Amino acid sequence: MSKKRKFQLGRTYHITHRCHHRSYFLKFGVDRDKYIRLLWEGSRKFNVDIFNFIITSNHVHLLLASDSEEGISDFMCHLSGSMARYYNRRKKLTGSFWEGRYRSTLIQDGTHLRRCMFYIDLNMVRAGVVTHPRKWQWSGYHELMGKRQRYCVLNIERLLVKLGCADYKQFHAWYDATLTEKLRHKSFRKSYWTEARCVGDEEFVNQMAGRKERRRISEADSGTFYF
Repeated sequence: MSKKRKFQLGRTYHITHRCHHRSYFLKFGVDRDKYIRLLWEGSRKFNVDIFNFIITSNHVHLLLASDSEEGISDFMCHLSGSMARYYNRRKKLTGSFWEGRYRSTLIQDGTHLRRCMFYIDLNMVRAGVVTHPRKWQWSGYHELMGKRQRYCVLNIERLLVKLGCADYKQFHAWYDATLTEKLRHKSFRKSYWTEARCVGDEEFVNQMAGRKERRRISEADSGTFYF
């Protein structure tokens, strides 16, 4: 059994998990729908808050936090295992569903959490699959815009606190306007959102980094640092 990962209580993490050999195991809507139901069930069972997500055809992105010491580790173990078992039963297969362990990146709340949210929202736009997040059904966008009524998985109330928004009305206006602006410009994949261990401003990243990590701190853009 793999050793459980340690997550800081209350901190926000960007989780990415790819299908085995980047296979398109999630290419059918029925399987993406199942994953959303497992998100809903798991978040309640393991005391995990979900702030955004997207399910593509061969990988997933999640924004998570937990006030439970082992909440995220237990949640991801349950989620990944349940999805793999469901898929193999449905397809009458055996073998690996996921490409090893998931990646986790610590994201500073506030400005950098906002940027990471849009990075997730625009995933399928960058891939050229859709022209707007609203055209991809399996993401947090629809809940953030108040359009999903069934199996709602996001803790929007806590998200607003982490973003520094006064209320949902303020958030909705900002979110819609900012997303519209970002869609006007060509969006490129920035690997540090998924490959770094920590992303934030210089003070935050230095605080989170150990002695060895400080040697690897890099500056990206707009006051964003990572290691």
